[in-house]
Amino acid sequence: MLAIKQESLTNSFLGFANEASNILHIKSEASYEEALEIIEHLFDEAEDNINDPLNDLIEIITKSIEEYESYQEDIVRFDNEANNLNQEISVLKVLMEQHGLTVSGFKNEIGSKSLVSMILNGKRNLTKGHIAKLSKRFSLSPAVFFNLKAA
Repeated sequence: MLAIKQESLTNSFLGFANEASNILHIKSEASYEEALEIIEHLFDEAEDNINDPLNDLIEIITKSIEEYESYQEDIVRFDNEANNLNQEISVLKVLMEQHGLTVSGFKNEIGSKSLVSMILNGKRNLTKGHIAKLSKRFSLSPAVFFNLKAA
C-alpha cells in the first residue's frame, strides 16, 4: 500500500513540476509575468489559514519570483535605491502624494515651507514633535517614520 502511495505522490508531483516548470524556474519576462498572475489568482483563492495548501504553493512560486528578480538589473537597482532612502523623507513624500499636499501643507505639523523643503532634501531631520503631530494628523504610528531595518 505504501509503495502505491509513494508512486502516486511521485507521479502527481512530477506532473505538477512539468506543468509548472516555467514558473518554478523563471527564465523569461513572459514566465515572470505568468507567475505574477498566478500568484494574484492564488491570493484570491487561498484562505487566510496556515493549513490551506494553496499557501504552500504561494510560498514556492514567491521564492521563484524572488530568485528571478534578484538577477534583474532594474529591479536590483530599484531595490538598492529603495533600501537607501531616508524613511522620514519617503513617508513625507507618500503623504504628499496621497493627500495632494505641497510643502505648505505641513505648516501646522512642521512649520515653514523652507523647513519642509530642507527636510525633504535631507538637510534637516524631523523632530520628535514633528513626528508626533504628523502621526496624529494622519493616524499613523510614529514607527513608520523610522528605518527599523537599520536598527
